[in-house]
Amino acid sequence: MPPPADSAIVLFPGALGDFICFLPALAALQARHDGHLLLVTNPALRELVRLPRTATASIDRREIADLFVSDRPAGPETRKLFTGFRSVYSWTGFGNPDVSLRLAAVTGGQVNIYRFRGMDTGEHAVEYYARCVGVAPRLSIGSFFADDAEWFKTFERQHQIANSFVVVHPGSGSAKKNWQGFEAIVRRYHEQDGHTVVLLQGPAEMERARPDYGADVTLDGLSLPRVAALLRRSGFYIGNDSGVSHLAGAVGTHGLVLFGPTDPTTWAPQSDRLQILYAPEPCSRCGNDLFCLHRLPAERVLSALETFGTHGSCSSFP
Repeated sequence: MPPPADSAIVLFPGALGDFICFLPALAALQARHDGHLLLVTNPALRELVRLPRTATASIDRREIADLFVSDRPAGPETRKLFTGFRSVYSWTGFGNPDVSLRLAAVTGGQVNIYRFRGMDTGEHAVEYYARCVGVAPRLSIGSFFADDAEWFKTFERQHQIANSFVVVHPGSGSAKKNWQGFEAIVRRYHEQDGHTVVLLQGPAEMERARPDYGADVTLDGLSLPRVAALLRRSGFYIGNDSGVSHLAGAVGTHGLVLFGPTDPTTWAPQSDRLQILYAPEPCSRCGNDLFCLHRLPAERVLSALETFGTHGSCSSFP
């Protein structure tokens, strides 16, 4: 059966943080096309996002790679995937005329290809992706995420978590964004009765040395719906500029996010429940490739936690 008359295909290659910044624009595109979208994206993100009437496909499939081939016609499976879509919105293939030409040939529709990260100075990523497609971003996106509530019930029983718990995520996709003082944060929470500290490790941390910082529970290898379930039910979250921090903001988690080498003007999670603590000046001793304790002393983070509190209101620290 061919796609509906006003259907669109969306190709987005980013990881979790980029995708969550893109999701407000995607939600607006869904309204523009009455939900008749095919979203082609990272396989792990297909598990996480739940948009009504929107189908998904992996961006790793060979039909997508076929778009970048110039010495032969598009294969039959590529034509089958793309045929009939009236509009194409793609953040992959920018600057490659073969991709645009092949997409136009296999869809017969209007093709729009954008820079993956083309933000102007001072422009947030959410605003950029919405500007690309000419929509007002839909900022309330918490309902679009799968949530493995059954897994959380099992986790809660297994670890006998009866009171408020804190999620600490000390990693990110880039080691230079990882603040070096999380051990002091875990120690601070252990000094407060009633707080269980859950250390959350992502795929990038699993490839590196993984200290547990003395946390009560260490979790790694979780699916994104399980991460969403954990964050949504936590009393507090603290992490770096990372995809997990963006997910924490999107599902309404209360917490603190630490920025050093990257600019929160462009990359801060869009949530009034997350505090941003920014240390823009690189360390004269360690340079810009290490988010060290000289650049952001543990005392400054602990002071922010005392001011902000586990259930405080949100403002931005300089």
